[in-house]
Amino acid sequence: MTSPATSSAPDLQQYAKGAASTAFGLVLDDGSELQSLEVVRRVPGKRLVCRGLLNGQAIYAKFFIGKQAAKYAARDKRGSIWLAQAGIATPALLLESRVADQGCEVLLYAAVSARNAEQVWQDIDAGERLALARRLVAEIARHHRAGLLQTDLYLKNFLADAQAIHTLDGDGIRRLRAFGRQRQQWDNLACLISKFDVDAVPAWLPNLLQQYAVAIGDKQPGIGRMQRLVARHWQNDMRQYARKVQRSCTDVHVEQTSQHYLAVNRAKDSPVLRQALAAPDGLLDAAGALRLKSGNTCTVAAIEIDQRKMVIKRYNIKNFWHGLGRAWRPSRALVSWANAFRLQVKGIATPTAVAVLERRWLGLRREAYLLTEFVHACDAAEFYADASIDQEAREQVARRIARLFFQLFCLQLEHGDFKATNVLIHDQHPLLIDLDSMRQHRCRKRSERRHVRDLQRFFKNWQADAETSWLLTKAFRAVYTDGRVLDQAGIVVK
Repeated sequence: MTSPATSSAPDLQQYAKGAASTAFGLVLDDGSELQSLEVVRRVPGKRLVCRGLLNGQAIYAKFFIGKQAAKYAARDKRGSIWLAQAGIATPALLLESRVADQGCEVLLYAAVSARNAEQVWQDIDAGERLALARRLVAEIARHHRAGLLQTDLYLKNFLADAQAIHTLDGDGIRRLRAFGRQRQQWDNLACLISKFDVDAVPAWLPNLLQQYAVAIGDKQPGIGRMQRLVARHWQNDMRQYARKVQRSCTDVHVEQTSQHYLAVNRAKDSPVLRQALAAPDGLLDAAGALRLKSGNTCTVAAIEIDQRKMVIKRYNIKNFWHGLGRAWRPSRALVSWANAFRLQVKGIATPTAVAVLERRWLGLRREAYLLTEFVHACDAAEFYADASIDQEAREQVARRIARLFFQLFCLQLEHGDFKATNVLIHDQHPLLIDLDSMRQHRCRKRSERRHVRDLQRFFKNWQADAETSWLLTKAFRAVYTDGRVLDQAGIVVK
């Protein structure tokens, strides 16, 4: 349904904050009428991106809000002009305007009939992903050949169709500096490669580097150097996102007072959820709640909020001294919350984190609560103990578990408690749970030692099951490109 443009402009700040989401119309200062505007992206207090219509033509409207709106609009426009001048495919800039009474700058871009590269990536298999990765690498080489650098390298900033890759987000386009130009190019290439499937990168790297060298007409970087650069970007991506979701951002809303700290996943937020979180202890004992664990350190229950099944985990304070020790440190609930998003940003499956709540007294932390989506699944031990599951499914799940471990190894992540019960098998795919002991290591050697310990702890679950142990060993040996850590962990095919 088309929303007519009105002379009374809606409050764009409310749309940017997520407080409003309905389609709307708008009249710009130059008289242009925008219709059927729907929010596709928001950066609270700074930017709002909508798709809609201008005189019947499909467009994307970028609204720049706040004190630095003019600066960011000018930068976005400049980047788009540079791309167009270099002959790089990018949506055409149609109009520049304002909504003066809201201090808002507006850029209108033509809609391109191509899909977001991130969406395309999710819908294709491994072989097709390598082909798309080669096309994206070649596109970045064209940027570099034109003296340009895309500093906001995410797959969602590219559109892909059969003919071309279209570059979005002129705001992230910069000129390559004359000094250290090759180093900038290689680091930028590593940033792009770090967005591909973590476990595929080691095998793809020689192919991608060759593609880059052909496209740019220059020598390719060494594989070892590129591996180090990619690993550094993996580390930075996870750390930045883990910090980001502990404050208000596009994905998370945060409320903080001297009595509590609350972070809620915007995609899962609702008034009913907020009301339930006002009395979290009541959720654990509510009628219909299924108690999963009643331990000294934590209490876990499966519950239902707003007709959605969830799991709530309360991290208890055992005594005065335990409370004193926990008062100054981030709670285990908050650590789990950050780690869930750390895994999410790298495509590692874990139940979606819905909310985290820390009770505080004069700013000192007390009990903490973590709310996640409920996943109806058995754990890895139950899966392999089920004699009704056929051999093909067992082998497929073993390969996927091995892939999960290899991803953690590449990312230098230590789980810290790899019991079989902490790996759920949902629709023959493993999901990692119980993330409060997970750590991200800076030191590669320390990470390898910890990964060996994770491997040994996991395989300990099948000491009495030689068949499953052999099945998993074979899968791990097939997935790991370097078998050193497997040798150190004693995982050998006998």
